[in-house]
Amino acid sequence: MSIIKGILKEELARLEDLCVFYEKKLSEFPRGSISVKERNGKRYIYLARREDKKVIFKYIGKDIPEVMNVLNEQLRQRKEFQSKLHQAKDNLKEVKRSLRGKRT
Repeated sequence: MSIIKGILKEELARLEDLCVFYEKKLSEFPRGSISVKERNGKRYIYLARREDKKVIFKYIGKDIPEVMNVLNEQLRQRKEFQSKLHQAKDNLKEVKRSLRGKRT
């Protein structure tokens, strides 16, 4: 039984490190979604995100396809890291539960 407990403790440490890594990566990418607004016949890109009950718009620049593609890729990567973080946290709960000896 101590071998299994040792493996679970190693997995616990690995998952905790993984959660810290994913949270650090998430902070490197922009939050929100793309919003394109038209003003005086020209299109501009904004990043819309919610803070408390307000929606905050951050100006990104003119509607240039290259800028839009880069922003879309960053938002896609952020969503991917959020998914991985969620999975790692679920696994972390399960390992902690196993270490306490509770059954699911």
